[in-house]
Amino acid sequence: MRFDDRLLTVLNQPAGDRHDAAVRWRQLVDLVARAGPGGSSPVIAQALDSIRSQAPNVDENLRAAAARAVAGRPLPVGLLEYFASDQLNVAAPVLAAATLEPAQWRTLLAVADEETRRFVETLHPGVTSAAPAAADETVEQTRELGPPPASSPAPSLHDVVARIERRRRSREVQRSGLAATEAAMPMGSPSLFRWECGPSGEIAWVDGAPRGALIGRTIARVQEDDADRVDEEVVRAFGMRAPFRDREMKLSGKGLLAGQWKISGIPAFEPTDGRFAGYRGVALREIPPAGSGEAPPDFLADPDSLRELVHEIKTPLTAIIGFAEIIEGQYLGPADHRYRLRAGEIVSQARLLLRGIDDLDFAAKIHSSADIADRRADLAPLLEQAAASLRERASERDVQIELVRPVTNVIAAIQPELAERLLVRLVGAVVEGAERGERLHLAAEQTAAHCRVSITRPAALRNIPEAQLFEAGPPFGEEQQSQALSVGFALRLVRGLARVAGADLVLPAADFTLLLPRA
Repeated sequence: MRFDDRLLTVLNQPAGDRHDAAVRWRQLVDLVARAGPGGSSPVIAQALDSIRSQAPNVDENLRAAAARAVAGRPLPVGLLEYFASDQLNVAAPVLAAATLEPAQWRTLLAVADEETRRFVETLHPGVTSAAPAAADETVEQTRELGPPPASSPAPSLHDVVARIERRRRSREVQRSGLAATEAAMPMGSPSLFRWECGPSGEIAWVDGAPRGALIGRTIARVQEDDADRVDEEVVRAFGMRAPFRDREMKLSGKGLLAGQWKISGIPAFEPTDGRFAGYRGVALREIPPAGSGEAPPDFLADPDSLRELVHEIKTPLTAIIGFAEIIEGQYLGPADHRYRLRAGEIVSQARLLLRGIDDLDFAAKIHSSADIADRRADLAPLLEQAAASLRERASERDVQIELVRPVTNVIAAIQPELAERLLVRLVGAVVEGAERGERLHLAAEQTAAHCRVSITRPAALRNIPEAQLFEAGPPFGEEQQSQALSVGFALRLVRGLARVAGADLVLPAADFTLLLPRA
């Protein structure tokens, strides 16, 4: 009775404003979570009704924080049903940590949207056994280090990468009529394979390539003999149990796998005791660059395919965010502070990538569906809106945004919604890279060929070459380098969004400039 009394006390609290309502909602979630999986009473049912009805009035970041706080606890099914019905960004930690029977999972899936269903199917392939087609959407369970079962191989994140690569190359071949990249390799030579190694560093499992040529090779030493070689960074990362990305590996001989490869890997740890269990990763063969006379790819040639790939990537990426948040918050038990810091970096960068993926999806959707007449935006008021929306964040960093208003209209051939998002992303990325006390000049003008939007390049980024600034590697270095890489990655996403819209981002010495087509 005392537990129900506490719930009734919170339920009867008046919600004077939005803040009070959010605090009351958070308290209800925390109290209902303590009821356990068997908790049921009229008061708990009333509390669950209030949680569901008031959730739309609570900011997403607050709902996500409440989900992280209760993740890993044995929760009442009613509370799990609520989280399953919310956005996946909110529900991911709770669903990733939940341990339920298949029938209970199916109950949750009945109230979930498509994205959440795919997320649950990713973690628990067996829960939708009644729908065979769902098996095609699943990935390996991350707690298993060994190879997937031969009877029902579930595609992993690397499979998604492989499908993206195959489709990209297929479109290139269709456009040019020639498979030039394939001709540079021996017949039947793979361009991608997955690999896993144990704690000693020796490769123990391979998928997508002849295993005999790879089993037993090690990533723990730079050189096995006079011909085979692995990058020193791989060996250094192995010793630190750190991820590595796009590092060189040379395989000798004349077989299908001979030559240069780019390998990437992440460390794996036993879920029971946290012991280092080895690495899993992917290897890509470098594709020869296209001829200099070839036209740049058309990002909008197949918008439906682009949107399909976006949704394929979002599911495993959201799963990564969910598991990293569980490690960071220690929801399933204590974790070393180094792993928590690394998990926090993973969450931050994965959310940045997820935002960029959503931007590309948005751009492909509206750009492909809009009529030519709709592709017309006056950039002057949109610049004022972008600057105003970011002034609070700039003020927190003691950065000033000075808008230079154009003397005439600046009309670009782009949808207003897409132009607004593009400007906000650009200005936001530059604000994050600015130092305290900096003053950023934001201006727009119309030239004979383009509409130009420029913003001052922050002092910390002025001496960084364009190629290095656009490098999208993980920010696991020193603090200043980490900030530059994070801003560079955000600018890379801005450039991708601009190109989808038929525009481009260029980097002169003193500023960052968007070139948009004139209306």
